[in-house]
Amino acid sequence: MELSNLEAFERYSALGPDFLTWMMVRVLEDDFPAPASEPGLTVDIKGPLVFISDAGEANKITLAGDEAVGAPELRSALRQGKKLTRARLEFVAAVDTWMFTFDAETFDLKAIKLPVPPLADIEANLTMRAEATARLYHLIDELFEGFLAIRLSPEAWDSEASRWKKLATAPIRERKAEPAT
Repeated sequence: MELSNLEAFERYSALGPDFLTWMMVRVLEDDFPAPASEPGLTVDIKGPLVFISDAGEANKITLAGDEAVGAPELRSALRQGKKLTRARLEFVAAVDTWMFTFDAETFDLKAIKLPVPPLADIEANLTMRAEATARLYHLIDELFEGFLAIRLSPEAWDSEASRWKKLATAPIRERKAEPAT
């Protein structure tokens, strides 16, 4: 049964923070499952990072700055059961790079930078922008489908949850240096 966009949002939007936290953990472990349509896709998580939980006095924390993903507060947030609800993401597929802020509670993509060169021909530019946007949404949809298969399997989800706990207590290690541009 095919769901409408509204039905899908109503059914799965509560999984958004799980989805974004899953992506972050996989990126930090250098074990990110690329979608079938872009087997070479790399994903990076950048700050600011917003974590939220339903329990505790400090139910929301924000980690800002370029080194937010390496901060000890990130691991502390995971230990406290907080989930990532907003982050700046970078997708790189071949020569194309998308940068955007992902709001996991609403599945909104904000401040999107598309891999489209400026063109004098406005019609060609709009066409390329629409295609790049559609490709980005397709990538996110593919990643979410992969996540959903894990999330809806109790055994697979227990394994993922143990990865989160392991990351939360692991020593902080240096992230791979970004290539110079």
